[in-house]
Amino acid sequence: MKGLLGGQAAHTLDSTTLIRCVEQRSLSELGDCGRVYVLHDPSDIRKPHSQDMEYIGKVLGLKKEVINGYSSVNCVAINPDNQGVNLLFHDLYSQEQPNYISQKDLETPHTLLPDKAKVLADNAHINGVILCKRHLKGSHDLLKKGHQNRVITHILDREFDSESLFSYIHELGDEFVIRAKLSRLATNGQQKLTAKGKISKVLHYPTLVDKKFTHQSNYLIDRLTLKNKTYHKVTCVVEWEDLTMETKSYCVVRITLKQGNKSLFQQPMLLITNRKIKTAEEAKNIYHAYTLRFKIEVVFRFLKQNLGWETFQIRDFEAIKNLLALAFFLVGYFKELEEELREHELAKFLCKIACSKGKITPFFLLKGLEKIADFNEVKQWMEKENITQEQIQKLLNQFLT
Repeated sequence: MKGLLGGQAAHTLDSTTLIRCVEQRSLSELGDCGRVYVLHDPSDIRKPHSQDMEYIGKVLGLKKEVINGYSSVNCVAINPDNQGVNLLFHDLYSQEQPNYISQKDLETPHTLLPDKAKVLADNAHINGVILCKRHLKGSHDLLKKGHQNRVITHILDREFDSESLFSYIHELGDEFVIRAKLSRLATNGQQKLTAKGKISKVLHYPTLVDKKFTHQSNYLIDRLTLKNKTYHKVTCVVEWEDLTMETKSYCVVRITLKQGNKSLFQQPMLLITNRKIKTAEEAKNIYHAYTLRFKIEVVFRFLKQNLGWETFQIRDFEAIKNLLALAFFLVGYFKELEEELREHELAKFLCKIACSKGKITPFFLLKGLEKIADFNEVKQWMEKENITQEQIQKLLNQFLT
């Protein structure tokens, strides 16, 4: 494995080559569809007990504690016609890489150490936002090639709530739906003006969470599943209005989910978009577009639970990048086979072994394979040690009682 990913075959199975294969296959799958939703999402690779891996950095653990690990930015495309998931880009990085410079440090370049200053001068620096912008531009160029009239909508979480990113996507000529931070301010606060009518000081800006919106519409959701919990008869309160930031006009949609008079969550969801919203249906569509993000979370779950994205033991950073890219490639492979698997008798059998309750998915397929492999290992051990089925059953009975 070390030779395959970090040595002799690295030029064949390097992360760049693998991701290029993924994106070209996805481009073929998307065909001529006129609209594409592109989901951009970071994901941490947690290695809390690892100390000696090259460029091991810091990430947040499941309990929001700081632990060792690596960071990644990832990108998938959704065809709204069939809801198909098509993988595009994946980049692994660490704050400990020699060419890493945080966004905060970029605001004060004069304070950079000489080696970092040289990286900046050579325009070779990276961080999560820079890699995200590469994905934004890369997906735009890839999806527009041969399809100039295709509409691209980029969907991002609140980590990317930034006026610079809003402008960047808008200048690409694409649409975006980005979840706003709860601290995001409205722009119609009280302002102090100079004698010439220019703004000299902001006295008060209400947050979008607390602001009174101009437009509102409610609709009923019969069944809603959020964070593995199912709710029935949920009222979705959709509010919207225009929003001005740095002379640019956007729209903001505020979503509140209620059962009766009780909100399901402490705070509403805020979504900023450069789409023009004139009707309740258009505002609702913004919310529906953002909910597509769960599809990339399904990809991460498959990577981590089935393909061991966080269980690798190799230490070389380039080899780690290649291994994780290979796993990303395999997700694309399974996604491509998903329809075929549903009709395959062996796939149905393996999923049944995994207690899938009739679901035929790559997740249950691999779980079934794991169970078969475990069974075979136990069977070989029993034959080697001359242990009979009756002895195993006797042990099980003793254990269960």
